[in-house]
Amino acid sequence: MIHPFRMRLLPAFLLLGLGVTATAAELPAGDADRGRTKAYTCRGCHGIPGYRNVYPHYHVPLIAGQNEAYLAQALLSYREGRRRHPTMRAQGLTLSDQDIADIAAFLARAGERP
Repeated sequence: MIHPFRMRLLPAFLLLGLGVTATAAELPAGDADRGRTKAYTCRGCHGIPGYRNVYPHYHVPLIAGQNEAYLAQALLSYREGRRRHPTMRAQGLTLSDQDIADIAAFLARAGERP
């Protein structure tokens, strides 16, 4: 049985938790044309087939054509520290919600590598 005091705190913790993390569904609409320019730096790693970075040693995926919601959520997760790759965390910290939406829109529609 849960103590009554803890029962009163549960809704507060749930609401706090909901406010801490954004989701791809909460982002503004993405503009693929603006995203083309914003995704330029992504090419340096994500546009090289078979590329592996040095630290931490990690296979870098090709992301062009990936699902838009997945891309947006991944970028949000890096920005918020829920994904822990140091380079992507640093990149994510520089992106606004609009930037993330635009980049995800462009990459999802990209037929060739970013």
